[in-house]
Amino acid sequence: MVARLSNEEMKNAKLKDILGPLKGVVNAALPLVKAPPLHEVRNALLFEFPYAVDVIDFALADLVGRTTVHLRPLLLVGEPGGGKSRFGRRLGEVLGLSVWRTDASRSDGAVFGGTDRRWYSAEPCHPLLAIAQGKIASPLILIDEVEKAALRSDYGRLWDCLLGFLESETNARYPDPALQTNIDLSHVSYIATANSLDPLPSPIRDRFRVVRFPKPTADDLDALLPAVLADLAKERGLDGSWVPPLDWLERMAVARHWRGGSVRRLRRIVEAILRERDLRAVRN
Repeated sequence: MVARLSNEEMKNAKLKDILGPLKGVVNAALPLVKAPPLHEVRNALLFEFPYAVDVIDFALADLVGRTTVHLRPLLLVGEPGGGKSRFGRRLGEVLGLSVWRTDASRSDGAVFGGTDRRWYSAEPCHPLLAIAQGKIASPLILIDEVEKAALRSDYGRLWDCLLGFLESETNARYPDPALQTNIDLSHVSYIATANSLDPLPSPIRDRFRVVRFPKPTADDLDALLPAVLADLAKERGLDGSWVPPLDWLERMAVARHWRGGSVRRLRRIVEAILRERDLRAVRN
């Protein structure tokens, strides 16, 4: 049970709008996601991120021996373009979790931690909204570019707000300001990404398991291409079998323009080649 309210509180007029998105969450038992076979999860992630085997093993080691999915706070640090955010999202999806993404540069403590019921814009904390969205007690919160959170404290810094969610002592009885009751967020998992550790205060660093996320090199090209093609086919609404592998000339063109680094750039190059392939098919 994540949130409990009395019958009197449920009838409170001020709570009517707040409880709208929380239908099915308050006073209801919610399921936890059972841990899938870890070797299957590992193989699925290796197909998409063949250059990040150490990160995959580091993340999944946290689930060894568990019957349900719960990750201790994980911080992926690496240069832009390496696929940190996509890895965090895909890790959650492959594990069967619903994923709630927060852009740290556009968030503050009041937004993420919830706003008090006395304000017209009262809203529950984001982890509770993530639970309501996924209809499970154990969603994954993905916090993108956590080092870019605002330094101003007008509405509370996101960094300070996060501390209460990351500690097991406090997240099991988090005082939601909108519901004005303690809620149990102890099964929520958190993954954050950062381009650099330097801006982050030590209390935040201490609460995350920090792992360096690598960038792929030119040697990873052949391992990356099948996953890139499959993902682009999915974006087009196609079965992957309808998109043939790159031929020798196409592969050479990719290798000439991509010598490692940004996976986003690799995707754009492959996408351009597929568009050219489509144009040739139309002309012929």
